[in-house]
Amino acid sequence: MKPWIGLLCATLLLTSCASDIKHEGTAKEDYEYARHLLDEGRYDMANVYLEKFDSRHPYSHYSIQAELLRIFAAYKNGEYILSETLAQRFIDRHPRHPHVDYAKYMLGMSHYHEISKAERDPTQMHAAIEAFKGLIHDHPQSSYAKDAAARLQLLYNRLAEHELAIGRFYFDRERYVAAANRFQTILKEYQTTPVIDQALYYLATSYARLGLEGEASDVAKLLRYNYPNSEWSEKAADYIR
Repeated sequence: MKPWIGLLCATLLLTSCASDIKHEGTAKEDYEYARHLLDEGRYDMANVYLEKFDSRHPYSHYSIQAELLRIFAAYKNGEYILSETLAQRFIDRHPRHPHVDYAKYMLGMSHYHEISKAERDPTQMHAAIEAFKGLIHDHPQSSYAKDAAARLQLLYNRLAEHELAIGRFYFDRERYVAAANRFQTILKEYQTTPVIDQALYYLATSYARLGLEGEASDVAKLLRYNYPNSEWSEKAADYIR
């Protein structure tokens, strides 16, 4: 391809993109156009378009709705750091807005989708937990609270499984004090997770290996009382005195 042909193609492409998002009218017209872009799935263009909305219509009652639309556009376009930033900014600017629950939900979801990109860094996971907890606490009747609670439980399950894996790592290496500390963390912080019975068994066994027979018996009894049909309860039966 000759250089001038490539330049022409690039110019045409830029012109085409510009014409796609060049639509400046009244606040209502611009807002409806942004919604049109979103309805067509053109999230990247909608995001670019909405970025300028506030400066074009600073006193419009559509400006707040435009902020919410931009959070959605960034999120749907996979720009989770941007949607996180926009959601937090909305929360800070409009803490009593009727739709601030949506911004809090999107803040949590943005963190939630960032978790897989940094599995060894728990920062995003804890940020998602705090966002979802805040939503549920502040807006228990929100239509987003149920989904936030379900995702919160999934995050707790992952953290509990992580603690259990570390505890078993120490246990297998006969570092029973360190192991017991991990199993106790599960019992204190993740009581609604499905690994509680297993954590109780390993805690009882860790105490037994440390010669703490009374503590081992107490934990084994607790395990039997709460999970009588668990395989881990049967394994811990020998510790009961």
